[in-house]
Amino acid sequence: MKHDDLRFGCQVVSYGDVETTVGRAVRAEKAGFDVLTVPDHLFHPTQSEHFLTEPPWEAFTVLGAIARETERVQLLPGVTDSVRRHPTELAHITATLDRLTDGRAGFGIGAGEAFNFTPIGDLDWSDPFTRFSETVKVVDGLWNSESDDPFSFDGEYFQLEDAYMGLKPVQDPRPPIWVGGYGHDMRGFTGALADGWFPWIHTPEHYEADLERVLEVAADRGRDPGAIDRAVMVPTTVTEDAGQAREASIERNRMTLALRPPLLERMGYEDIAAETPLMREMAFDDEQERQLLAAADRIPDEAVDRICIAGDPDRAIDRIEVFADAGVDNLVLIPTGDYEETMTHYEETIIPYFRGE
Repeated sequence: MKHDDLRFGCQVVSYGDVETTVGRAVRAEKAGFDVLTVPDHLFHPTQSEHFLTEPPWEAFTVLGAIARETERVQLLPGVTDSVRRHPTELAHITATLDRLTDGRAGFGIGAGEAFNFTPIGDLDWSDPFTRFSETVKVVDGLWNSESDDPFSFDGEYFQLEDAYMGLKPVQDPRPPIWVGGYGHDMRGFTGALADGWFPWIHTPEHYEADLERVLEVAADRGRDPGAIDRAVMVPTTVTEDAGQAREASIERNRMTLALRPPLLERMGYEDIAAETPLMREMAFDDEQERQLLAAADRIPDEAVDRICIAGDPDRAIDRIEVFADAGVDNLVLIPTGDYEETMTHYEETIIPYFRGE
């Protein structure tokens, strides 16, 4: 099947080094990528020797820096959360970025992960879905507010009375809202109100199955399911030596898969999943890290390979087609290994293949 409408995205990150991250973003645009995303973290467990060892920078500041160095790519966090910032701030930041880029901003948002805000201590995360859904509704309401038609909201977490945000996004009716979430309610919310589904790490077959919930709800609400962006973040390593690339990718992403115990369970590794904390609950304390490392050591190579796009360019193309056949139309890649080598293969071979060049 030809997938010439497939959009390529890149999650660009070099923790602790803003300039390298911006440089990688510029390189990805040159390579032909359509979307650039950056992760949004506040705290990293820097005492760890195994995971998130470098300090994070602030995502929207970095997106602003990338905006000044790029010309055409869409820019969004991959993803921000609904806990650390008030939704009025998220609406204002995204509208500003959309103005700065003449309509290239997107809004990627999820419910959050514990390690990003547990140290703060006084944030109410007892009902993540309600807080998330209220945040998105407030952001959208502010973008649509007018001086003679202000926005009011009376929720469990947020209350606004006659609010009007004068600075509007360039895009009409709004910058695309992509939801990063896996659960039944999150996928239903996506189909009902959002513009795209944007999970982190999936196998093609389970992505296809989970996507059905999004599209069914969209149809039930009278929306066009075909208009919803179907995105996913996937690790990638591409070298001339397919075996070497797969080996490196599996080693790098074994712990990544360990952070998705519900997916591990669906893949048939129930015993491993049962002993691993959920990503959203991870504070990366000593016991959780011990559990995570023990689970990662038990995951078979072939399981890790199923969540990755790794190999030489021909195998990468084959793997991309599997994801596209599963319904993905915005493939956001997370380069691991040699960044420049992977970018070169996407620029010279892989992206041109899908664009018929």
